[in-house]
Amino acid sequence: MDLAIQEAQSEAAFESRKPSLAELASKRLPITVPWSSDHLLFPGQTFHSSLYKTADPWSKASPFEDWTATELTNDSDVGQMMYLCADGGTTGTFKSAKTQSTVLKEDHESFGFTATVDLGFCTASGSLQYDRNISTNDDNIKTSVRASYRCGSIILRRPPELSQESSLALKYGEGLTEFEAKYGDYFIYGYNLGADNAMLVSTNASSLSTQERKTLTVKAECFLFDVEFTEHFDSASYSASAALNITGYDTLSGSMLDEHTKWQASTSVEFDAVQRRSRTLRLLGDQLPSRVEDACEELGLRLGQGKANRAESARTGLMQDFAPVAGLEKPVDRATCRRLMESNVIVEVVLMPVKSLRSVQEWMYSDDII
Repeated sequence: MDLAIQEAQSEAAFESRKPSLAELASKRLPITVPWSSDHLLFPGQTFHSSLYKTADPWSKASPFEDWTATELTNDSDVGQMMYLCADGGTTGTFKSAKTQSTVLKEDHESFGFTATVDLGFCTASGSLQYDRNISTNDDNIKTSVRASYRCGSIILRRPPELSQESSLALKYGEGLTEFEAKYGDYFIYGYNLGADNAMLVSTNASSLSTQERKTLTVKAECFLFDVEFTEHFDSASYSASAALNITGYDTLSGSMLDEHTKWQASTSVEFDAVQRRSRTLRLLGDQLPSRVEDACEELGLRLGQGKANRAESARTGLMQDFAPVAGLEKPVDRATCRRLMESNVIVEVVLMPVKSLRSVQEWMYSDDII
């Protein structure tokens, strides 16, 4: 079996074994979900896991003191969030797989009949032979490319304090059940920074060739002479078609590619345009690490050499020394988070169960809290 097919099957089997969001939520385990630019989501925002299939599963009420889903007008949230790049490192993955199949079929049909008339002094006969050859060819090629880059996280250094209303609901109401029904059972603990780029290209080329021959033979046998006449009637037809389907995305640029093109010849203008767009998306994936680093550098989170050092390396042909700070930490505020959202550097949202908060545990179980 082709190695690419084995890898694709192994990856598909792994994906099928991954627990769903509902399964993780039922066990109150941390959840990581893809980032969506449809909402402004800051750390501390609460989430209803039971509504994850709806358009807006985010809670409109907050259990935290002085917390709002919009940017604060003061600096009370400064220091609550920090940028963390563990060991000063980044992680990147690249996967490419290709599968190809070819199906060739040959069919032959043949039949005939003969009629004979005996007139005594002369015998006449006629025959018709029909032959048809059908040849079909079907080629399919699928290529998938995926690049992923992670460069750190924005996390809550300290979760906001519970409001008096939510605290009393925990202590004297129906406990955690009432609390989660009103505020949600998860909260945003932070973001994972980076980007994803993926593309699936599938091509299909098929052809149909048909050849037909009809042979008519007339023969007459008399006492004095024999006559035979044969005529061939040939015909042929050929048709071919091809299709190109491309689906891809790039989270950093916010671009999507969904092209479905059919053409009758390889010199199609539309086909060439689709090829150019697919090459552009592939190039974005090849440059994913440097693009993410440049975007973070513009926001004050330097991860790599930066544009200036890379330009100098390209000019001199020498690599510029760069050593990221181990365990880099940098305080951030909501304004920085907003810029991260606008630049599409946020790629995943990390959700933690509210039950894991120490303040929730204290209000639920401690007898010392009034």
